Amino acid sequence: MSRTIVYYSGNKKVKLQVQGLFEGRQATRPKRAGAGGDEPGVRFGMRPQSAGRDVAGLLRAQPESLTASRFRSWSETDTMITAVDKGRTSVIPTDSLVVAGAKAAELKWVRQQYGLVVSREGSHGKVLLIAPGDAGDAISLIADASRALYERGNVASAHPNFLRVVQRPGPAAGTVTGQWGLDNPGTPGIVGADTAAIAAWTITEGVPSIRVAVLDEGVDSLHPFLQPAMVAERDFVDDNAHARPDGDDAHGTACAGIICSRNAAARGLAPGVSLVGVRIAKGDGVDGWIFDDFNTADAIDWSWDDAKSDVLSNSWGGGPPVDVITQAFGRARTQGRGGKGAVVVVAAGNAQSQVSYPGSLTEVLTVGASNQWDERKTKTSADGENWWGSNFGRGLDLMAPGVKILTTDISGARGYAPGLTTPTFNGTSSATPFVAAAAALVLSIRPDLSEAKTRKLLTATCDQMGTTTNWSQFHGYGRVNAFRALRAARKLT
Repeated sequence: MSRTIVYYSGNKKVKLQVQGLFEGRQATRPKRAGAGGDEPGVRFGMRPQSAGRDVAGLLRAQPESLTASRFRSWSETDTMITAVDKGRTSVIPTDSLVVAGAKAAELKWVRQQYGLVVSREGSHGKVLLIAPGDAGDAISLIADASRALYERGNVASAHPNFLRVVQRPGPAAGTVTGQWGLDNPGTPGIVGADTAAIAAWTITEGVPSIRVAVLDEGVDSLHPFLQPAMVAERDFVDDNAHARPDGDDAHGTACAGIICSRNAAARGLAPGVSLVGVRIAKGDGVDGWIFDDFNTADAIDWSWDDAKSDVLSNSWGGGPPVDVITQAFGRARTQGRGGKGAVVVVAAGNAQSQVSYPGSLTEVLTVGASNQWDERKTKTSADGENWWGSNFGRGLDLMAPGVKILTTDISGARGYAPGLTTPTFNGTSSATPFVAAAAALVLSIRPDLSEAKTRKLLTATCDQMGTTTNWSQFHGYGRVNAFRALRAARKLT
């Protein structure tokens, strides 16, 4: 039976509809045509039994450190999940609650009133509480306790702790020779529909003092193209000292290569900068990965505070907004880089729908995907990939190459392709690190710039896409141009 979870985010009530793991279809209503939507009446859904088994298997595969601190005792019959279209992010409410900025008196109160006890403590005042073992309906108990805590007015945030299951688009069909995202020769496509890397490198290739954090499902810090750039790493899933992925989790390694690979076979846009690997997620063994809000927020804070990252690249998103992640990004933007602020770059999403959270936040750089023809990637764009499209709408800032990107890959059969590189990396996931790299290039020559000035500079120097010279819901301010951004940065006072 479905139910509604109500909690606070951004000082507003958020309502989240969830259902049993094996109930109903994992699908929402058909999209309307127009504005980049799908054809009327077409549903993209998963059968509840197969979808439920996939999620159940995924949860069973998680480390004890994750499940024990999120569920009193995990069971298939009690687990709830949001019903979503294929390609979007599913959300699983847990038996745990995230609270930030709570004094000892508030933690004592919630223990007395609801029986919640501290499961884990994070940085910057974050605490994870878990429901008691004898709670009959832990999900409702957690939601009630989170609202009561927040309404008392003595905490910075309080809300259920969600697990998020991200689905990513499949790899590109066929291959492309060369790195068109850096230098597009127009075969196929349009000459110059790229990031203007060759011209940008006449000014700088980046400097080692600038650090870019890749928050993802792990980064192969032993990869020969990435190892020279790696300066810090941490695993927030299995609590390892390194950020290397498990199994076939190649996504983060591909993102990192777009930023700072130091080999001509798959060169990064900012090959001279330093790399920080941050593992926040674990592959689900199919076509996505799983992570939770508490660990993700702690990883964000570690990235700017402990690892001293100047830019945070986030090729993930989806699901409802939560204060713990929003506030961690806010601290990065305002307290990072000694108070000048770290630049936060976030993927818009791949569901050809409205920009997903956290890309929907203001004051982050939200990135959509363009193709070789300088189009916004849609299910009907000239590249022919009809299984995904770049999100659009409020929050979108700019575009970057996101189709058939050649980049680094974990080696062997576990990767996207044999060898050390893959030519088929796709999605706003691949567009996001291009913008993160462009921000790192700008900070390489102007480390004095604030986060806000850097963000404004990158959007102001975009190449026009479409018919408007102003912001549009489909292209933001246009496609990132690293060379124009660097030229403008040198002149900025």
